[in-house]
Amino acid sequence: MCAGARARRVRHRCEQMVGELGLPDRTDLTGVCGAVAAYLGCSVRIMPMRLDGAASGMTARTDDGYWIFCELRTSAWHRTHIVTHEIGRLLLEHAAPGVTDRDGPAPRAVEVLGGLLMARVAPSPVDRGPEPTGPAAELAAALAPALRHRRDGPLRAAGRGGGNGGKDGAACGAGDSDGGSSV
Repeated sequence: MCAGARARRVRHRCEQMVGELGLPDRTDLTGVCGAVAAYLGCSVRIMPMRLDGAASGMTARTDDGYWIFCELRTSAWHRTHIVTHEIGRLLLEHAAPGVTDRDGPAPRAVEVLGGLLMARVAPSPVDRGPEPTGPAAELAAALAPALRHRRDGPLRAAGRGGGNGGKDGAACGAGDSDGGSSV
C-alpha cells in the first residue's frame, strides 16, 4: 500500500473513532474525558503536575481507570495538546486495528487522532492565558488569520473535522519519539 493511501486510511479510521465517541462539535477536556471513559468503560482522569522535563505527558492504567499526567507549568493550550495526544494514544492502543505498528500506535496516527480531538476542544476564557505584548503581540496578530483559517478551514466547513494532525511545536519528552509516554 502506498504512503498516501495508508495516510488516508489512518485519517479515515481516526475520524471514525472521533465519531464513535459522540463528541459535540465543541467541548472541553472534561467532556472529552467523559466521552472516552464511556467508550472505554472506565474512568479517565487528568492530573496536572510538575514533570520536570521527564516528559510532557504520560498515561498510567490503574485498577480504577486511566490517569493522564501532564505538565503543570505550561500554557493551557499546550496542556490541552498534551492531554489530547495521550487520549489519542490510549484510544489507539485500546481499539484501532490497522493504525498501529509493531510496537503500538503509529506516531502519525496518534498525532492525527490527537489533532482531531484538539479541534473539538473549546477553550474557556481562562484557558487563553495572558495577552501577548511587544513583538509577540505583533506575531500573534500576523498569525491569527492563518490560524483561524486552519482551525475553521475547508475540512470543518465540509463537516469533516479539522484541526491539525501534526505537532504544534511542543517539545518532545522522554519516553517515546512523539512527546508522550505510556506507563
